[in-house]
Amino acid sequence: MTTAISPPQVEAAWDTALAAARRSGVEVRTLHTMDELNEARAVWDATWPTIAGATEMTANMVRAIEHSGGYVSGAYDGGRMIGACLAIVGRTRADGGWHDHLHSHMASTVPGLADRGIGTALKLHQRAWALAQDIDRVEWTFDPLVRRNARVNLVKLGAVATQYLVDFYGRMDDALNAGEPSDRLMARWDIASPRVSAALTGERSSRTREEWLADGAEDALVVEAKDEPRVVPTSARTTLVALPGDIVDIRRTDGGLARAWRMAVREALAPVRDGEAVVVGLTSDNRYVVEATA
Repeated sequence: MTTAISPPQVEAAWDTALAAARRSGVEVRTLHTMDELNEARAVWDATWPTIAGATEMTANMVRAIEHSGGYVSGAYDGGRMIGACLAIVGRTRADGGWHDHLHSHMASTVPGLADRGIGTALKLHQRAWALAQDIDRVEWTFDPLVRRNARVNLVKLGAVATQYLVDFYGRMDDALNAGEPSDRLMARWDIASPRVSAALTGERSSRTREEWLADGAEDALVVEAKDEPRVVPTSARTTLVALPGDIVDIRRTDGGLARAWRMAVREALAPVRDGEAVVVGLTSDNRYVVEATA
């Protein structure tokens, strides 16, 4: 069932989005003309460089999504678009019925600007737009090995990861994913919830591994010598799953180690894959916090 959304909630969401954009030095707005949509395509192609002559999204597909009520936005620094986001309206089975949501398929900034908070500004604009359309949930996939994205999604934005999807997109040819299984976590962002409000105001902070262990959590994946992962059998209801350092760099320098991390995290997050647990956060030293649901 969709959460009732009040006008003050929508107004507050727009205020939050505008403040985030100002901190990042950008203006975020929805895109409608073909020139704007093609600028967004150029941002995505710069982020995920693919094989010669190919593109992440064709012009006609982006137009169809925008025209049919989807969400396409750009972040501008002066007259230059330096970030872009695209989402489609979808629905999922929940509590015996269908729950409408916004599926955020692509969100990125041009290379070299990842530390300005532009991605967060885009997500908060997306949140305000969705609430204004009476949509209370946004979902998207992310690579479980990329801990920067995990921290933004689970801590800064207050989402949870409800599914582990094995090789979800099949073979991908872009430079960041080529040759790797496209395993993904599905983030669920209940944008009208108290959890998300607390995350956006900084009221939720990451606890240390030691604090979680003291409360009964157990390690399900640890890091050995030479940064190699090791899965640890456990039956605890709350488990901690270590993540690699910079997985993009590891893929570039040691493909075998990158694949070992993929398989180890896949195994440690099997309860999420099987619908028996969700990822509810990240420790202060970048370990997934996984809680059983049954």
